[in-house]
Amino acid sequence: MANLLEMQAISKGFPGVKALSDVSISLDKGEVLGIVGENGAGKSTLMKILAGVFPPDAGKMQLEGAPFAPHRPRDALDAGIIVIHQELSLVPDRSVAENIFLGNLPRGALGAVRRAQLNRQAKTLLERVGLAVSPQARVRHLGIAQQQLVEIARALSRSARVIVMDEPTATLTTAEQRILFATIEALRDAGVGLVFISHHLEEVFEICNRVTVLRDGMAVETRSVGDWTEASLIQAMVNRPIDALFPERHAVVGDILLEVEGLAAPGAFSDVSFAVRAGEVVGLGGLIGAGRTEVLKTIYGALASSGGRVRVGTRDARIRSPRDAIAAGLAFVPEDRKGEGLVMPFPIRSNLALSTLGKLSWFRSILAPKRIDRLADKTVAELRIRTPNTRQVVQSLSGGNQQKVVLGRALTTHPRVFLLDEPTRGIDVGAKVEVYRLINALAEQGSAILVVSSDMIELLGICDRILVMRAGRLAGALPRSEFSQERVMQLAALG
Repeated sequence: MANLLEMQAISKGFPGVKALSDVSISLDKGEVLGIVGENGAGKSTLMKILAGVFPPDAGKMQLEGAPFAPHRPRDALDAGIIVIHQELSLVPDRSVAENIFLGNLPRGALGAVRRAQLNRQAKTLLERVGLAVSPQARVRHLGIAQQQLVEIARALSRSARVIVMDEPTATLTTAEQRILFATIEALRDAGVGLVFISHHLEEVFEICNRVTVLRDGMAVETRSVGDWTEASLIQAMVNRPIDALFPERHAVVGDILLEVEGLAAPGAFSDVSFAVRAGEVVGLGGLIGAGRTEVLKTIYGALASSGGRVRVGTRDARIRSPRDAIAAGLAFVPEDRKGEGLVMPFPIRSNLALSTLGKLSWFRSILAPKRIDRLADKTVAELRIRTPNTRQVVQSLSGGNQQKVVLGRALTTHPRVFLLDEPTRGIDVGAKVEVYRLINALAEQGSAILVVSSDMIELLGICDRILVMRAGRLAGALPRSEFSQERVMQLAALG
């Protein structure tokens, strides 16, 4: 394999944060290099330097032996370096085809876009990534998983020498992951170099040739994938042994705290009934599009119901808005933390206070800054949110620390029932263990917890029962004694 890319002694700092210190990596043609590390380790920053988004403070890069110093993202694109960022960069109101060829639209002699050619070429690329949507469909009408595949199709539309995939499977189903991996293998066979960033270590072991571990902004170690074990990789990432991914829980199951009967939402799901008891963790499984998220949002009042009832404790709850839900003792952690869970330009302290402003104000109208600071300091310490101070804006935090801020805000309302939608999506192994321990602690304190997760192993590891949805209806319920991946998938796919 011929050397393709070198990043040598790269350093980068931001106000109050040293993101990268003297990091060096290399990539060969026809190789998949895995880069792993905890949230905040510097993975995304390193790739943004490669993509021309940030300039490095120190260090240099070479592309096929020639100096490479992009001053803007266009320079990296022109050099054949395509970065698929964790945050999707599509234009919602343009078509799928236009997004795939954005900045590179086929045009005629007078500058007019050749629509037939555009849609034909886009259709070919969509077939390569296994996405069965019309090239003319508006991106805003696609789900998150479908949008991810459009991003990958866009990368394939260019003559890429290096493709970086930052958490590419975070929103994909198992079938879509298989298509993605087949695409990666075809690109590798064609001599393209790929950088694969993922918190799913089983994917790293399956698809990568070598793995580099970043920790606290430094490159700790690089080995061939066969020279790593899951235990040694985790220890290198977090600098401490993790005895068990799913800590033991000793909660006592008590009375019903959440009861849902005949709940329905137009076009999303119908006739859903179940109960969750104090001290119990109940999973809501199923394929993407089965209605899992919609059930949580309807219970919380973020989506309108068309029938059914919700009881919290011993009382019927008339929940028509999230405000009603909070008053009834419910807390919701959304799947899309950036779009629905956080105000990204706001500081940590403001985000943590948003759900309890009345209690943090004088006469419920004048904010009390010292109360907000006390709440923020206490929450940051308890959840071990990595930040210089609570006035740091949330958008400067890593994904795992952003997720902790969302969880922290939920905790500030002291709810009896937690509705958690993909609570560990896009966060590293160490942060996942911390979230699992928090879930265990909440259950042991007598809370009822309903969890949606697309991670099958996660559901099997943390839940007492799993409810499985299929096509907007509950297909079945499994007690822990009947847990298996095959049984959950059978209910999800066949009912």
